[in-house]
Amino acid sequence: MKNYNNPRSPGGRSSGSHGRPTRYPKGYLDKGYFDEDGYIRQELLRETAWTIAESFGRGLSNSQLRRFYGHVKTAEKSFLYSGDEKKFINDIISLDHFVAEAKGKGNVPEQFYEFVHDNTSAVRTIKDIRKGLLPHFQAVVAYFTYKYPSKYPRS
Repeated sequence: MKNYNNPRSPGGRSSGSHGRPTRYPKGYLDKGYFDEDGYIRQELLRETAWTIAESFGRGLSNSQLRRFYGHVKTAEKSFLYSGDEKKFINDIISLDHFVAEAKGKGNVPEQFYEFVHDNTSAVRTIKDIRKGLLPHFQAVVAYFTYKYPSKYPRS
C-alpha cells in the first residue's frame, strides 16, 4: 500500500539529508518530459520534483521561486490571449537569462539556475511547456513551499 504523504519514499516524510539540501539530479530530463504514452512522467510530479525542491535549500526564498514561476504563468496567459506560439516558446526560453542574471548577482543558488536551464533547454513545443514544464515547475514550487515554509507566515 502506498503512503501518499511522501513523494520520495513509502515510509513518510524525510529530509533525506538531515536538513542539508540534497544533490540536484543532473540529467533528469535526458528522457524528456513524457512517457511512451505521451503523458508527463509521474516522477517529474513526485520524487524528482521533491528532490529538486529540496536541492534549492534555504538559498532560495519562496518569493524568488514564485517570481520566476510567475514569469512562466504570465507567458502562458499571453499565449492564450495572442495564440503566438513562437513568442510563447521564446518567452519561456528567456527565463534562462533572467535566472542567470540573478545567479550572477548571488540572488539564487546554482541548483535553481541548473533547474531553469535544464527545463528551458528541454522546451521545443507548446506541449513541452503546457503539459511538461508547467506541471513539473508547479510541483517543485509546491514541494519547496512545504519543505521551506515562508519565514513570515500569514496570521
